[in-house]
Amino acid sequence: MKINKNQAKNIFLAIAGVCIILYFVYQVIQMNSNPYKTEIALERDIKNTVSTKAFVVRDEEYLTTDNTIGTVVSIAEDGKRVARGDSVAVVFQNTDSAAAYVRINELTKEIDYYNQLKNRVGIGTNAPSSYNNLINNACINFISASRGEIDSNYHTALNDFRDAITTRQLAVGKELSVDAKLAELEAELVSLQAKATGYTTVASPNPGYYIGSVDGFENAINYDKVTSINCATINSLLTSQKQNVSGNVMGKLVDEFDWYLLCTVPYNESGDIEVNKTVSVNVPNTAVGVIKCTVVYKGDKEDDSVAVVLKCNIMNRDVANLRMENIEIITNEYTGIRINNKAIREVDGEKGVYVQRGNIISFKKINILHSTEDYSIIEKVDDSSYVRQYDTIITEGVDLYDGKVIS
Repeated sequence: MKINKNQAKNIFLAIAGVCIILYFVYQVIQMNSNPYKTEIALERDIKNTVSTKAFVVRDEEYLTTDNTIGTVVSIAEDGKRVARGDSVAVVFQNTDSAAAYVRINELTKEIDYYNQLKNRVGIGTNAPSSYNNLINNACINFISASRGEIDSNYHTALNDFRDAITTRQLAVGKELSVDAKLAELEAELVSLQAKATGYTTVASPNPGYYIGSVDGFENAINYDKVTSINCATINSLLTSQKQNVSGNVMGKLVDEFDWYLLCTVPYNESGDIEVNKTVSVNVPNTAVGVIKCTVVYKGDKEDDSVAVVLKCNIMNRDVANLRMENIEIITNEYTGIRINNKAIREVDGEKGVYVQRGNIISFKKINILHSTEDYSIIEKVDDSSYVRQYDTIITEGVDLYDGKVIS
């Protein structure tokens, strides 16, 4: 097919037009693109942790009673220090009397609560939204505690939730009448007092920390030998079966203040675990949270693992019933600014990074606290010649130098 002169001219103009448009598009992209890859420097808390399973050892002694038949109700809180002769529990002849006794204690606390509520008056000055947030947070905590297995957490969360609602009602000027509720509780209390009879009080024969439950692992290992142990023994403890406990045992006393966590850790993760070093230990899925411990023993390498013994002297209701627990040993904690390792350069013997501010590039120094394969945590320094939080760090780019102007 032949193309005449006019058609050829039109085709040429069309191609030229497309080329001009593409050229302008390219220029716009170039003007709006940054030739460098950047990241914002932000502060971070970094923890080095070792996850393992621990067996808890205390200096425990069974607390027995001559009355082997009955229902035991603890009256001393787990983990509480008791003196010789202090009452720690009561033994009832039947479960109905024991239940009445427990309910009486609950009613007494309820009555105290409502009596205190009668004296709470006044209108709050905070915005209603602040009370709504208080209720929402308390509700979330209550739901979380309801899914757990620790009664103390549940009751604490329930009381906090109730208090949050009551606080808002009082804050908006609502009058709360509790007389009817008090009368109901007091009537129930009177009806139960005659039923909670026929019990024997158990006194502590020695001073110590009282724990109202037993698990059958109290005699699994000699308390005096825990600071000289191997991996095989620890693994045996962690897979051992509990022993049968005599029917006249109704609790135990912990004599020594210190207790221990026995565990094994992979050899290649044990470098930062040193004897006499204080470490934080997280006990997840319990109310214990994070506790401070001291490394008192670290064994030799055994099949790529080492035995580690941690000592703790915290004693309360939450730690009193620990036995076989998943733990995280926090060997080191760093707070600083997180920097991508790709950004780190050395200029005139000084380590640092290039920072972009507007269209100016400058070199800023760094002091490295901790490094991994991908990033480093650097020290926060109050000096404009060092990197600061929110600086724009250049992670990739060429032809970089201090004072360069980006055109």
